[in-house]
Amino acid sequence: MKRTAILGILALLTGLPAFGQGIESVPPQKAFELVKQPATYLVDVRSVAEYVLVGHPETAHNVPFMFWNEDEARFVANERFIEDLKARFKPGDTLVFICRGGGRSLKAAAAAREAGFEKVVNVGEGFEGAADEKGYRTKGGWKNSLPYTYKIDPALTYRKS
Repeated sequence: MKRTAILGILALLTGLPAFGQGIESVPPQKAFELVKQPATYLVDVRSVAEYVLVGHPETAHNVPFMFWNEDEARFVANERFIEDLKARFKPGDTLVFICRGGGRSLKAAAAAREAGFEKVVNVGEGFEGAADEKGYRTKGGWKNSLPYTYKIDPALTYRKS
């Protein structure tokens, strides 16, 4: 059984809030409008490699929720994720989380809320969107309709806190 399913069952049995419950997921266009507001930031939680090589929204701050571990050929948790967020953002800021397809960013938003960031939003379609019938990510997603770049802005790229 998958970990998220187990957490969901435990939440039902113990009365704890379900994973991601109460976190608003919005389409990319709404997220684009939201981040124009004061003290509202787009947080790209993909790995540094994804952010750099696949591109990223022009105003996105890269704070990876997970890192790619080449030795193990898998993603591993960024143990400093909350510390990294706190080094960049204030608890009263609105944080709009985005990842490849919406799953990691929902987990990141839940972790941020648990750590005291009350205003969190998830971009449900993510940066790349869903796969089409050929397996290409052309359905929805930020990259398929909104401005993005490959330019690296040192003020937005990941730095260890």
